[in-house]
Amino acid sequence: MNHEDLVFATVMLPLLGAAFALFGKLTKRSTLTSWWNGVGSFVGLALPWVPLILLAPVVLQGQSIEGVVGNWYEQIGVAYTYDGLAWLIQILGYTIGGAAWIYALGGGPKGNTFTAIFLIQTGALAATILTTDIFNLFVCLEVLGITSYVLIPTSKKPGASLASFSYLMVSATAMVLFLLGTYALYRITGSLAYDQIAQGLIGLDGHQHIVSLMALVLIVSAIAIRVAVMPLYGWLPDAHALAPHAVSAVLSGVLIKTPLFALTRVLHVFPSGSEVGSLISIAGALTAVIAVIIALSQEDVKQLLAYHSISQIGYITAAWGAAISIGTTDTTGVALMVGAYLHALFHALFKGLLFLSVGTTVDVCGNRNVYTLRRGAKALRSAGERFPITIITCIIGALAISAIAPLNGSVSKQIITSAMKGSVHYYLLSAAAVGTIASFIKLLRIFFGGSSEGEEIRIRVRHLRSRWIAQTILALLCILTGICAPQVVSYTARILFPQASSAMLFTYSFSADLMVKTGITVALGVLVYLMMHLRVVKHLLTLIRTRYRDFTGLFVSFSLATAVLALFLIL
Repeated sequence: MNHEDLVFATVMLPLLGAAFALFGKLTKRSTLTSWWNGVGSFVGLALPWVPLILLAPVVLQGQSIEGVVGNWYEQIGVAYTYDGLAWLIQILGYTIGGAAWIYALGGGPKGNTFTAIFLIQTGALAATILTTDIFNLFVCLEVLGITSYVLIPTSKKPGASLASFSYLMVSATAMVLFLLGTYALYRITGSLAYDQIAQGLIGLDGHQHIVSLMALVLIVSAIAIRVAVMPLYGWLPDAHALAPHAVSAVLSGVLIKTPLFALTRVLHVFPSGSEVGSLISIAGALTAVIAVIIALSQEDVKQLLAYHSISQIGYITAAWGAAISIGTTDTTGVALMVGAYLHALFHALFKGLLFLSVGTTVDVCGNRNVYTLRRGAKALRSAGERFPITIITCIIGALAISAIAPLNGSVSKQIITSAMKGSVHYYLLSAAAVGTIASFIKLLRIFFGGSSEGEEIRIRVRHLRSRWIAQTILALLCILTGICAPQVVSYTARILFPQASSAMLFTYSFSADLMVKTGITVALGVLVYLMMHLRVVKHLLTLIRTRYRDFTGLFVSFSLATAVLALFLIL
């Protein structure tokens, strides 16, 4: 099997697995239906690791695989590039996807239909990062959106369908604008392939230059709403909070990040790409702070986690945008892009772990209110969890997101903040880190103290085993990627930037300065948590939580963000 076949296997195997799962729906015997479901999940989630392993030497040597699907001419075919970035994003997708599917066996949803839709989404994620064709990127993003709209309401929770519909309407509107931007690019360059578009944009002036800028604005805005950077975040909290726990882990861990890294290839096409990067970087830093403040006000535990997804995407976009703006021709740019990817990977691990662990707890207790849910650890024991797996894995996730060494969150956050030291971004991200500590002190109270007498234990041990497996896998990965941080950072830098000089590549090590900074951040986080009990602060947080939100606001935010980006580029 040649390299091109291996590349397409990473996309086609999930689709083949989806076909097997759907085929099982045709059988009348439940045992055969379950058997085909298992075969489909194995083909779609386990077998792709074979081509990923076989492709590892290629990316580790700094090589890339490029071509056009079906050997068509580049001008009319679908171009693709498989490089280190594509390999790393696929590793991310299959890791979180596999753990989430295992969790769903006990936590739901499950069955052949769920597996098929889940695998189609996984295949689309794998394809999104491969494409270097602007229209094919549109198709991949649409598939990601459609499968999300279907998966979110499968929790059957009140409001889940409305949350899915809100996401559908805003996203569909954004993708229409994306399509208009694609048409504008094709009109002035005569191509849909990134390389050909880049050549066609050289030397444009007057009317055509304005058209190219507007095309860039439409495409970036449409992708930004999928990434949920502020002010384009309005669809995410309800969608992630009301989705099944396994789906929430994938949405937060993978789905909102893949379009961002796909945008990396798009921005390199445009001469104004670096300017877009600088604006997104500022928006990302503000997102990190504002979202963590809103998270502090939440009373629903999954809403709290959902807003932290927005906050953490702020870290990623702040670093990613700064790297695009500065360029990856010096050490700072390399450090920022490596930090952005590593935080995307680590966030997928610890936020996926948090959604699954907290999901198990709230399912056992039948309560999602962070202010009234207590003694979750006792409830889990009553449900049959003799060894406190869920509380341990949740604490590991909380420590990781709070950047407590040696867990992985401390690695990526340290790389990002060190590269931004002295800038406004640095202080905003540091403030967000303090708020994160306070938030997870608040969240971890669900396991201790108080009284939850009278609450019925909703599930028993037979429904917990697959959940424990998934949670343990992600918890171990949070620990291992933190302990092995120097190696992880070094290899990631070499994979993403194979052409960089050795002087630009760097290693990471734990230091006394890191420990001191962590101690100060924790102390400030504890102080913020204690201040939350003051009457005036409680009142302020209540106002934030109960602020008016409606469907129209999503469109207004999108329109304003698009207008600001257009003015920023044109003026």
